[in-house]
Amino acid sequence: MPFYTPVQNARAFRRMTRYDEINWNNFSEVVNAFHGRIDDWYILPTKELINHKDGGHYAFAIMALNCLLIDTLSQFYFGADRSPSERRDSFPESSQAKFKDFLVAQLSHRTGPLPTKIESARGDLLTFEDVLYSGFRCGILHQAHVPLYGGIAGVPGVLEFEATGKTKYADGRNCPTVICFPQKLFSEIETVFLKYLVDLMNPDPAFTDLRRRFKAKFEDSFGVTINTTI
Repeated sequence: MPFYTPVQNARAFRRMTRYDEINWNNFSEVVNAFHGRIDDWYILPTKELINHKDGGHYAFAIMALNCLLIDTLSQFYFGADRSPSERRDSFPESSQAKFKDFLVAQLSHRTGPLPTKIESARGDLLTFEDVLYSGFRCGILHQAHVPLYGGIAGVPGVLEFEATGKTKYADGRNCPTVICFPQKLFSEIETVFLKYLVDLMNPDPAFTDLRRRFKAKFEDSFGVTINTTI
């Protein structure tokens, strides 16, 4: 049950659209409204930064938006209703677990074991999803930088692993570095998002549970009851 409900004629659900202008009993309209909200507040701002004449200088902000978008989509994909700040533990409902699980489920070609583990003060990082969460997501959003075992640059691929040459541990040993090209990662995330919308509208019973999880997260987040009948 949601903790809050909106005054629907007084709040915007997306840019230029109030809650009371959306038919919550029409699932197609709900999905379109959700699509528009994510476009307005994540996709379009990211594209503005990418397409700016100085877009290369905005890679840090683009990566921050990438992490926010992954976080958001993971919560709806899994129907998660709790975050570490609410639970203060590492239970499966935590956003850390969902962030990593979403990457594995939807961007599996960007996940998996690192060629060499990366040591950190909070424990060893063993996978690319560990680095994307702890280094990029938490580093950018909580510390305003990526820890030195990560980097942002226009590399040939989306994620590049460099065993030496960029970072050392404090004791002088070589520390591996994972470099991300945020603009390329964004393109992959947007593709995942658009496929997710298509899957939500697929009447095949195989997608019923996907809609159930979406409904649980949507109602908890936005305080409205929706009909997922297609």
